[in-house]
Amino acid sequence: MAAAMPPNPNSLAALPGARVSCALLTVFTILLAWPNPPAALAAIVRPGYFALLFGFFWRTGRQSPGLHGLPMRLVGSGFFVLCLGYTLAGAIHFLALEPRHQAFVYLREACERGAMFLLGTTLIAYGLMLWIPHVLASHRQLGEHVQQQSGQLRLAETARSQLEARLVDADRRGLLGELAATIAHDLRNPLTIVKGTAESLCRRPRTLAELAQHTDVIRRNIDKADRTIASLIDLGRPRTTTARAQPARQALAEVRDLVQVEARRRRIQVEVEADRAATVLADPTLLAQALLNLVLNAVQASAPRSRIVLRARTVRRSGRGWTVLAVDDRGPGIAPGDRSRLFTPFFTTKPGGTGLGLSSCRRIAGELGGRLDLRPRHRGGARALLLLPAPGTDACPTPRTTEAAEPCTAPAS
Repeated sequence: MAAAMPPNPNSLAALPGARVSCALLTVFTILLAWPNPPAALAAIVRPGYFALLFGFFWRTGRQSPGLHGLPMRLVGSGFFVLCLGYTLAGAIHFLALEPRHQAFVYLREACERGAMFLLGTTLIAYGLMLWIPHVLASHRQLGEHVQQQSGQLRLAETARSQLEARLVDADRRGLLGELAATIAHDLRNPLTIVKGTAESLCRRPRTLAELAQHTDVIRRNIDKADRTIASLIDLGRPRTTTARAQPARQALAEVRDLVQVEARRRRIQVEVEADRAATVLADPTLLAQALLNLVLNAVQASAPRSRIVLRARTVRRSGRGWTVLAVDDRGPGIAPGDRSRLFTPFFTTKPGGTGLGLSSCRRIAGELGGRLDLRPRHRGGARALLLLPAPGTDACPTPRTTEAAEPCTAPAS
């Protein structure tokens, strides 16, 4: 239920019984203003008129401690004297005491227009005159209070503005730190492969074919690092992604070739088992970046002499074609308590990790119009599922920019 609104202090509802009193006062005023009213009517209405005013001011003074002072008592006493005088005048009229003695005539005149009447109005005037200094003092205190509150409000506004500026600055620093960490993560992967390939070249003499293979891996990873640096330089401009159809098996094989040297150094076997008919609609650079992150995570999580399988297949959900790219490993898997935080930036269970790989992959999946999920395998290990539009689907328009990279609604694989 909605909370009751407090009454407006400028309305009659702020004073209990004020509406009834005003209504009765209006009725009494109309009766008294009636042309040539009967004497009996006037003798009844006048005491009731002043009794009503006396009761209102007496009750208001009792209910409002701030008004319970000498001015209120004088005003109430004045209305009481007028009520008493007109009550005596009414009693003289109804008892027909005036013909009995001249003193009753004088007493009635004193009550209605003489001493009693003047005493009551004088007491009311005194009370109102004494009220004026209180009203002026209240207005002065109110003005001082308003100025004090205005000063405090300005100080609070200044403090709030400074706090907002510090929060904005802290947010910018946080974004800059996250950006720097993301760039460092994207550079670390190709540099790790270059380092491992160079170390592999130094272990033993190589044939010309092996030298060419290792040199090609180093060159391709250096090109990838160069593209990452170029994207950092062009950060101020929106990045446009150009999606094109490509065989899923080819995209997986290229990533496998990039990590092959690192996988051999760790004595891990990386295999591609993809449907030859499976194709994917995506930007090749972004797709390779996401797959490289996922496969390197699998390599680093796997034990020696284990096997990593890269799979691809085409599915249809809700009348749309989708290509599912899967990376299966036999590593330690996913702890139940960690699954909800896998894509949280800077969360990692890998020693020396940055915690940005999976969040970067999910962002790329959104830019490509798909989604990314990571699940534990029933036989141990983990399975990364990258769901992307297949050619001929209207899942997401292309090209897409990073400024409009909200992921499309895609079915779970």
